[in-house]
Amino acid sequence: MPDHAHQLQIQPRFGARSRALVVDGHATARSLLAAQLRGLGVGQVLQSATAHDARQHMATLGVDVLLVEYQLDNGVQGQTLIDELRRDGLLPLRTVVVMLSSQASYQVVAQVAESALDGFVIKPYTPGKLEDRLISAFQRKDALREVYDAIEADAHAHALALCEARYQQRGPYWTHAARLGAELALRLEQLPLASAMYAAVLADKAVPWAKLGLARVLQAEGEAGAAVSTIRNLLADEPMYADAYDVMGRIHAEQGDLAGAITAFRQAVEITPFSVARAQKYGILAWYAGEPDVALAALEHAAQIGGESPQFDHQTLLLLAMARFQRGDAAGLRQCNKQLAGVLGRQTRAPDTGQADDGRLDRLRRLGQMTQALVAVQAQDRLGLQACLMPVAEQLMAPGFDVEAATNLLSLIATSAAAGLAPQQADDWTRSAGLRFCVSKQVTEMLAKACDPAPSLGLLVRTAHAEINEISRSALSEGLAGRHQRAVEELLKAVERTRNAKLLELAQAALERHRAHIAEAEALAERCGLLQALCSTVGRSHLLAQDTGRPPGGLDLPAPRGKPGRRAVAAQLPA
Repeated sequence: MPDHAHQLQIQPRFGARSRALVVDGHATARSLLAAQLRGLGVGQVLQSATAHDARQHMATLGVDVLLVEYQLDNGVQGQTLIDELRRDGLLPLRTVVVMLSSQASYQVVAQVAESALDGFVIKPYTPGKLEDRLISAFQRKDALREVYDAIEADAHAHALALCEARYQQRGPYWTHAARLGAELALRLEQLPLASAMYAAVLADKAVPWAKLGLARVLQAEGEAGAAVSTIRNLLADEPMYADAYDVMGRIHAEQGDLAGAITAFRQAVEITPFSVARAQKYGILAWYAGEPDVALAALEHAAQIGGESPQFDHQTLLLLAMARFQRGDAAGLRQCNKQLAGVLGRQTRAPDTGQADDGRLDRLRRLGQMTQALVAVQAQDRLGLQACLMPVAEQLMAPGFDVEAATNLLSLIATSAAAGLAPQQADDWTRSAGLRFCVSKQVTEMLAKACDPAPSLGLLVRTAHAEINEISRSALSEGLAGRHQRAVEELLKAVERTRNAKLLELAQAALERHRAHIAEAEALAERCGLLQALCSTVGRSHLLAQDTGRPPGGLDLPAPRGKPGRRAVAAQLPA
């Protein structure tokens, strides 16, 4: 009787055109669930036994409801499939996504909760329980449909306005609207609004994501100390909240506190041991902090559980190769080289879907070339080493070459030098990398540490940083003297030579602030625009800048295609 009542409530929501996809490796479970959905009025129910089949269905048809078993074929997790579909734009925000699982451990529940899915149902369940989840999800999706449509249309400002209106009126699902709105406000740098939304939700109910949201706003405002204090207070009440450790770790990494970042990610990994993203962040940080044993264990764990996960970063394989090289593990090094070569081969044969894929391929090629360079060093193959390093070094001034690539290159140059195989151009390459990427003390120390096997190269990096600082000071002095055009011209001349993004940001901020007093403002602005395309502004600030997917503590939404603000840079300039 109760189930009949459920059916009467939800059936009008479905019709002949409604479509659901059930993804489960067990045929009996799939059939039962499909029958239940048909009984609820779903017009068409598709079934997939594997993640591969599910991806094909989503790519060709799309669905209104997606129900995924937590553990799929060949050890693939349902969450991995969902992440891939989101990454590839195959899972619209208005699609109802429900995870099914017979596991109810804290690790499973925590992972699902972080993903902000529309429902999580523990097996065994009654049809009525599943229906309740679907009713709740559909009502929320319907109420927020305009918001979702605006986000997917890249109209993020409009989506934020819709969220703000519902939040201000305290309309139905206003807390959900506030969470979406606060996430959008953070990304659009409307920080006071984001803070107000999180605070309003927190006043209504003590949900941990709202308090963590306040910490994220403080972080965005440059108040790292206050953000850390807020997170510590949160963790005192919610010690198993892994997202909080993510944000804490990122703040420490941005501040150059690798020890603090490592501690935070170690705790996050202990809470969610099957998180690929956290395991590799932990390993990457440990490697650059000079903890090779910890790094090796974490990187091997990430590679083992990573599989085909979209969260797996192939930088993990290069660092794993470096760790194995240091240990004299020739077989392990060759395995990493073979894995990267295999990934590159598969990616090269895959259909071309645009510039983003080109960038990923370029990065994979660099990683593969540098792993091959390690193999050459181990074999004392000077010619082979030169053949691997030269194509990478030739990209030093290319727009897509970032601080990760520079750090990897310097590590390889220093390792080669320590083995008596220093390339003839080692000093020139090191100086060029330093002049381009020494944008802060933290990044400089990271680049210098990469040169530890050859200390003289680390000195070249620090000398380059001093040169960049001197250029900045000289330009600021010109500005203080009222010679604003000369200050901008001096900075842009240096940018043309070095491709240093910090100098470009200083020039842009000075031009914005003093445009009325600069006769050649339009020409200089055009020059800035041309240089912007040449300078790498992605992955230049800290070790975790290559991180993709869901932001730590945030929601997995399509990112707006706007320009980042220059508030912090402008603050350095004279009035």
